[in-house]
Amino acid sequence: MNNLALSMLSPTTSGFPPSTRPSKPVSNATATRCRATLSGDAALRAFRAHHLAGRALDANPALLPALAACARLPAGAVEAEQVHALLVKCGVPRAVSGAHACTSLVRAYARLGRVCDARKVFDGMLDRTVVTWNVLLDALVRAGDLDAAWEVFVEMPQRNVVSWNTMITGFARLGWAQEAVDLFVEMAGFYGLAPDEATMVGFISAVRDIGLLGLGRSAHGYVLRRELSIDGALGVALISMYTKCGSMGAAHNCFSSVSNKSLEHWTSVITGFAAHGPPEMALSLFGEMRQLGIEPNGVTFVAVLNACSHGGFVNEGFKYFSLMRSMGIKPTIQHYGCLIDLLGRAGFLEEAFNLASNLPEDPGFVIWSSLLAACRSHGNVEMAELAASKLADAKPSHGSSYMLLSNTYARAKQWEDLKKTRRRMEEHGVKKKPGLSWIEVDGSVHSFATADKLHAESESIYQMLADLKHNLVSAAYEPELFALSEQL
Repeated sequence: MNNLALSMLSPTTSGFPPSTRPSKPVSNATATRCRATLSGDAALRAFRAHHLAGRALDANPALLPALAACARLPAGAVEAEQVHALLVKCGVPRAVSGAHACTSLVRAYARLGRVCDARKVFDGMLDRTVVTWNVLLDALVRAGDLDAAWEVFVEMPQRNVVSWNTMITGFARLGWAQEAVDLFVEMAGFYGLAPDEATMVGFISAVRDIGLLGLGRSAHGYVLRRELSIDGALGVALISMYTKCGSMGAAHNCFSSVSNKSLEHWTSVITGFAAHGPPEMALSLFGEMRQLGIEPNGVTFVAVLNACSHGGFVNEGFKYFSLMRSMGIKPTIQHYGCLIDLLGRAGFLEEAFNLASNLPEDPGFVIWSSLLAACRSHGNVEMAELAASKLADAKPSHGSSYMLLSNTYARAKQWEDLKKTRRRMEEHGVKKKPGLSWIEVDGSVHSFATADKLHAESESIYQMLADLKHNLVSAAYEPELFALSEQL
């Protein structure tokens, strides 16, 4: 499937295959669209004025702007209900397309979070356009109901690029990355629709989550050949994809090619260098961004503090934290977590523990895990026990606290304490999920666990490892062994 996506994005192909399943012809029914520059309260006031003057709905030019205003205003639900009641009482005016007016009502209810009411209006419509279907589809995706959205998508008598984009983006945003990639292949390969910027944003986001760097590069090539703009969300998606895959050179090149860089572009590339290094590059980019007059937000400062943590820049980290507060950005648990990680990595375990214990809210699993890992790295058994206790309180059934504490005891050669910890794991039925490693080969991602023998090529892989071991022994290489099992 991924190879098919690669072939469709390849420069050797002249385009996309013709559709083998033609869509139904678009209806010839026409509708008079009411265009107005009125917005928000002004549109509603105009609608009320015409209504109070005794004008019928077909003589009220503010009907459609009023429905659009209901979708934008926080308190628009009551207004939407009143307009809805008028439509039911008086009937849809002849001067306005029934489908268009009802579609606007569906959109108003959907944007107000009343998806059930939007669905009721939709189900009561006799005349629906592809726009109507797309509005309902978007409402269901925004509500996170992918099952209902998929049912609507399958039932649609006609789909356009917007329909496909909505589902692809929904799958990618809600964690169904492989389904998003498969749907992209179906859209472009089977139905012959050319992806636009919105399609590529959803597709590249899915590729990022799966970690398919090769497919991501091909998608980038398609964007360049089609001359799609990367000044907006598409550029951010590409940079994020490269950084997630650890290809920082490509990420920086993509970032440099953006003509009009937004805060999101800067934050994405800074986040990448903060995670993969060098951290100095992240801080340099942050300084360059500020010199250009682009103000950072809380997400940007999370990336900057992460860079300080990974680089061991303790003083700089607290300076940036103070800068953030001076700019009126309220610290969140993520910012405090970065500071605790910064202190822990640098060996200031007591300070990190005190900060975690005095936070305005519960530090949670991630922060205590970070602190426990730091205790293990620095061999501080006493502090590790305290952190492990806090971590066990946060998630009693999670195996990380036991494993990190066991490793701390092992490094300190406290074998009896290690055995007790392992026995407690068995008594409480705690099992740690095995860690997985991924590698991409020919557009497919392969995952492995320790001593894994479930892979289809397992026999060949172990034969290769045996050959490598033989070559190392022949070269007189002597590995440093640490047989933990002998101590248990």
